[in-house]
Amino acid sequence: MRIKVVEGKREKKQFLSFREKKYKSEARYIDNSYYMIETIFAEKLHFTKGLKVMPVMILDDGENVLCEAIIAYAPLLPEYVQVCFFEALEGCSDAVEMLLDHAAKLGREYGCKRIVIGLSGHVNYGLGFLASHYDKVNSFSSPGNSEYYNEYFKGLGCQTIKLNSYYAQTLDHKLDRYSALISKLRRKYDFRTFDKRKFEYYAKAYTDLNNACFTEHRYYYHRDYEDDLEMLKELFFFINEDSLYFAFDGDRPVGFILWYPDYNELAKPGESFGTKHFFLNKLKGKKIKTVKVMEWGVLDEYRGCGLPVALVDCVYQTLSNYNCSFMESSWILEENEDSNSICEMITDGRYKQYAVYEKEIG
Repeated sequence: MRIKVVEGKREKKQFLSFREKKYKSEARYIDNSYYMIETIFAEKLHFTKGLKVMPVMILDDGENVLCEAIIAYAPLLPEYVQVCFFEALEGCSDAVEMLLDHAAKLGREYGCKRIVIGLSGHVNYGLGFLASHYDKVNSFSSPGNSEYYNEYFKGLGCQTIKLNSYYAQTLDHKLDRYSALISKLRRKYDFRTFDKRKFEYYAKAYTDLNNACFTEHRYYYHRDYEDDLEMLKELFFFINEDSLYFAFDGDRPVGFILWYPDYNELAKPGESFGTKHFFLNKLKGKKIKTVKVMEWGVLDEYRGCGLPVALVDCVYQTLSNYNCSFMESSWILEENEDSNSICEMITDGRYKQYAVYEKEIG
């Protein structure tokens, strides 16, 4: 076996081809990261200009890929070197160990103390491996992987960081018990959707709220305005303005919630999601039944008043326009007691589990 650093067009093609063939051969999950990796390889993302990025593959003696990942270092997250977009064949634990050893070597060069496996450069772009419900198709922006991925990292002595998602089977009347609280909050605060005519203003509000709300969040680090402007412009190619709600106290944004339809319902298992699926939706009008609630954030001084419940109500009220009947949340760190308790209140319960892995650099 040997390590191959991905530099030229040929190596990049081999890296992407491995992912594509693997998803097609398993035909269970939808690859939501293929386009992101293509963009990273093309060096088009402003976000990656602040990262040290090294794609690597572990090859066997016949030059076949056994496993691969993009190793990344973010100066604003100095404790960690990241192993992003990991993929591997089954029965290749030695190759995975070689990859982690290489990541540790690079981490030492940057002064890192730990490896984090499953973080995609920043939490806004993805976090974790699927750790349950392996027979289910992954929802949009969520990982899909076989169980043996988790066994690799457990077997190599990695620490497991657990995450949960939540679901609601029916959305009608889900928040009725909180109707008095929601009415009170609606009288006190102004709830607005994203306004594309003021794109930069609302994108800036989103960035400011993220940076203020998630300062204590594991793996989160500061975003600049151009990072999120880039991300939101890409995202709003798919979503409508009512997919991003803000709560205002007077003229001050104090909270937000981001959701969108589960676009993976438009793709077939084994495919890489792309713009073609969006156009198929527009042209053929396929109805999406599931909505993904991706994230919410509320400033510290507003967390005790129930504002997250009112933001979720904004989403549930909007969904009557979309004919959606099932809600799935994105991942929530198990250590995040506040968010987990809110989800227990407003959903049917926990759904899929995910895991991130950490390993000390010796």
